[in-house]
Amino acid sequence: MKIFKHLVIFSTLFIAIFFTIYYEKYVDQYWGLISLLFLLLLLLEFVFLFEDKVAGSKDVAMISILGAISAASRVPFAGIPSVQPSTFIIILTGYTLGSYAGFMVGMETALLSNFLLGQGPWTPWQMLAWGLAGVFGAMLKFLHGNKYEIYALMAFGFAYGYIYGIIMNLWYWLAFIYPHTLASFLMVESLSVYFDTLHALGNLIFIDLFGARFIEILDRYRKRFLGIKREKCAVPS
Repeated sequence: MKIFKHLVIFSTLFIAIFFTIYYEKYVDQYWGLISLLFLLLLLLEFVFLFEDKVAGSKDVAMISILGAISAASRVPFAGIPSVQPSTFIIILTGYTLGSYAGFMVGMETALLSNFLLGQGPWTPWQMLAWGLAGVFGAMLKFLHGNKYEIYALMAFGFAYGYIYGIIMNLWYWLAFIYPHTLASFLMVESLSVYFDTLHALGNLIFIDLFGARFIEILDRYRKRFLGIKREKCAVPS
């Protein structure tokens, strides 16, 4: 039954991609909608993967709480363009609890916070962009225990402000810009540099101020409930 779910999603994706390529001249102006359908299928696949990997109710509860905290932390900063603690929470969740936890917290953040800030076709793209922040954060686990740990996470958080911007600009470019050329995409990118820079600086500051403590708290959870031990976060002196 578990394999069947994955087969259905990948078969649907394959068929959709085939017809999109075959009828390319007819769908060229509908890439915003088509890409959204592809994205929803990919997000559903990741939810199924998480369902297969989840260890127990404690994991589900912890991820739900972190997702709610991340979503709630975004709302007070809504008046400051692109600055919010959500990205740093998601990155460090992936860093300490793994890629599946990081991705799910990222998805929750966008979905829950947008009930207050506004749902729309951009929500799945935000779910992807923040979910990938958790996945990439998990890829940095080789930094555990390194004395430059926080500095490296700060650098990554800064860089991810621009990566997040590229993903969201891709949605805008596909949905509203025509024709789809490199020049038109670079034009969209140039318009978002200011907001992406604010996002990047916000990530850097939040990780600098709260990163070490946040990692310590999540490590304590891992040790107490999962029995997984890890080096403490190296606080820069």
